[in-house]
Amino acid sequence: MFARILFLLVLAIVGSCSGDLPSSAVSDSQAERDFGILRPSTSIVALVKDRDLRPPDLSAPDPLQQLQRELAKSDPNGAFAGITYDLTRGNNLAVDWLVQTPNRWGRRADDLTWFEIGCKDCEADISLPACSTDADCRGGTCTAIWQRTPGLQTAARKVCLGHSDALPLRIHDLVASARQSVDIVELQPAPNGRFTAALRAAVAELAFSRRKVEVRVLIGQFPPKGVDATAFLNELVESARNIPGSRVTLSVSAMRACTVLESCNSFSWNHGKLIVVDGREAIVGGHNLWTEDYLTDNPVHDLSMQVRGPAATSASRFADRLWSYVCSNLDYKDSISLASFSAGQSEIGQRCPTALATRRAAAGTGGVEIMGIGRLGAGITDDFANQSELARDLMFAAARKTIRVSQQDLGFRLGRSDTLFPENALDEMIDLMERGGDVYVVLSNPGSIGNGGSPYHNDVPLRAVAKRLKDKVQKRIDMADPRSRYTIRTGPDPVNALLCSRFHLAPFRFGPDDSWPGGKTISNHAKLWMVDDRIFYIGSDNMYPVNLQEFGYIVDDRKAADSLIDSYWNPLWQWSSRAAVSGEGVPECIFREIIK
Repeated sequence: MFARILFLLVLAIVGSCSGDLPSSAVSDSQAERDFGILRPSTSIVALVKDRDLRPPDLSAPDPLQQLQRELAKSDPNGAFAGITYDLTRGNNLAVDWLVQTPNRWGRRADDLTWFEIGCKDCEADISLPACSTDADCRGGTCTAIWQRTPGLQTAARKVCLGHSDALPLRIHDLVASARQSVDIVELQPAPNGRFTAALRAAVAELAFSRRKVEVRVLIGQFPPKGVDATAFLNELVESARNIPGSRVTLSVSAMRACTVLESCNSFSWNHGKLIVVDGREAIVGGHNLWTEDYLTDNPVHDLSMQVRGPAATSASRFADRLWSYVCSNLDYKDSISLASFSAGQSEIGQRCPTALATRRAAAGTGGVEIMGIGRLGAGITDDFANQSELARDLMFAAARKTIRVSQQDLGFRLGRSDTLFPENALDEMIDLMERGGDVYVVLSNPGSIGNGGSPYHNDVPLRAVAKRLKDKVQKRIDMADPRSRYTIRTGPDPVNALLCSRFHLAPFRFGPDDSWPGGKTISNHAKLWMVDDRIFYIGSDNMYPVNLQEFGYIVDDRKAADSLIDSYWNPLWQWSSRAAVSGEGVPECIFREIIK
């Protein structure tokens, strides 16, 4: 709880300060004043008008290629091509490409197996019980994991896995497979518990393999405490430090680009979550590597994806840009730290790692088209480099049937006297509804807090989201016919009629229960949007407006979209819709309760 209070205090300090708003949260009047200017705070509305940006035509061939051309107009010098927007072909998605935790749709809230940290009869490094068969695991799964000591030819040990403990194993196997490089980009706090155990074991295996591998870990940090880069480096190399013949090099940086109290007129740090190996395979999405929040009781629900092919290089190239900022500012900013280790080195050093990604990714052999998409927020560049938001809004404008959204929140209010919304995205949603389309939105529950103290709700109730939408639709009606507000209505309210039938809004549910045992609310940390059940985004970029560094993937592949709908969206909406507050068939629509 103290961590949460501290976190809210920091946001209150930062959020209450004057400064540049995120480009998606700028009012229409401000957008007009910024018309023609390209800078990090340039609004999406102004950018679309000034550069005559057009949404892709989904009925024409290759909409992502169309999107790439429009995004390039926001980057006239091509400085961010391949960094914040990068279209690749030839990618592969394995059968288990979608990473969702906990994947337990339809279960009761008290029917999720988990194992506490420091449990009795646990394997000490990963804190999971030893087992021989599933019968030993009280509903968990008995699974073989890595050796206690790398290189020893001993029998495989087995441990019980709880609802989401397969994720650290998946990460371990990916990192341990590296032949040349590993990129890990995460958010404060540093990976801990079982995630650290998985990474530590993988680094030790790389050391034992004697392959020459460069490992980079970059963690976005926010004030006041931040991350101890040296301490986390020591955790990672603990088992690998004295392995003879090792050729592993490891660097850990903790960074933030700026706050209004330091070096720029905004606040910004890395919020991306990605793991890339050799520029050939990557896990990208919303998962933070926090054991308490994801692997124990009351777990946070989250979504990532694993891809093989040139899209992995897109993620590593984005990491290169963050590392370039770190290394260029290491001597000038107290908010950036770096610790490095090479095999045979007795002391922790401060060596900047080399860039890992090539300008052009190797050709892939698969058939999936993926766009790596990111934003650099504030402090890293003076140019507009927030293509992630721009791409989202252009794709929303392209929708003709549906927009589906699974997010933590649509609004941001923590520490502010007002509430920020992604204004242009909301306008595109309204445009679609006026064309006869439907919008589906599932958000985290009020008061959601992880076991580690991090909030998963921005103090923006569903009623506030509904009021913002209602005000927007009413404003459109008033502008179209200013006299309408004085007319005595004889039929249904057109605002309610539109929103109650076309905007389907629900709090997150994964089964029949509204909360965890004891009343703790259920958290949703996914960052998913989907257009016309075809093109979708999975990444780290929340729709609520904040000015952070982000990265994700936009995918145009019907087979992948069908898989996402079947294994994630359909069960999500099946259970969440039971608590829906608007949409077709909801008897007490929230929009009817709101007085303008």
